[in-house]
Amino acid sequence: MKNHVLNAMGVLALGFGLAGCEEEKKPEVAPAVSALQAAEPVPSAAEPSEPERASRPETISMDLTDERRAKLTKAYPDAQGFTLAADLEEQLKQNKALKDEQKAAKAFDAKAKNKWLLFTGTMVNLTKDGFDMAIVYTPQLPNDPMGMSRQFFTVTFSNVEGYDESKFKVGSAGVVLAKYTGDKKASPAYELVETGHWL
Repeated sequence: MKNHVLNAMGVLALGFGLAGCEEEKKPEVAPAVSALQAAEPVPSAAEPSEPERASRPETISMDLTDERRAKLTKAYPDAQGFTLAADLEEQLKQNKALKDEQKAAKAFDAKAKNKWLLFTGTMVNLTKDGFDMAIVYTPQLPNDPMGMSRQFFTVTFSNVEGYDESKFKVGSAGVVLAKYTGDKKASPAYELVETGHWL
């Protein structure tokens, strides 16, 4: 009888001992299970607060379609009825009397001053405040494959929405809707690829 009591007490002690071991092992199992759970992302101070914008396309179509004109007129109602600078260039090229920049600029002013124009082409003379684009006023000669015979003056753009000097380089293609104020200057203006109203 005494042995039975001792055996029973031993079994109970062993049971409590195992229960104690299980309780001690539980904390070791918990970290293994939590390690399998997805960690919460920790925001880094280096991460930008705004989503990164897509880079500028390498090739940009310069054609003004009816759909693009409608989109621009809706986005910029002040510019409704805008003229293509390229159309005015063609008119200047037809005038054989325009042999120098001063006369060409005056002729351009007569057609374009205080009007909204759509300029397409190469951007040059980039600064933090703006850039220039060329207006060609003489035709390219037939025996000039490089276009060196063409004469031009540049229009300076300022107060350009969508323009950030760091996103452009000399020779970047630009599509710019601008109010031409005369004397080879245009402001305000919108770089339409960057404002999202061209592509």
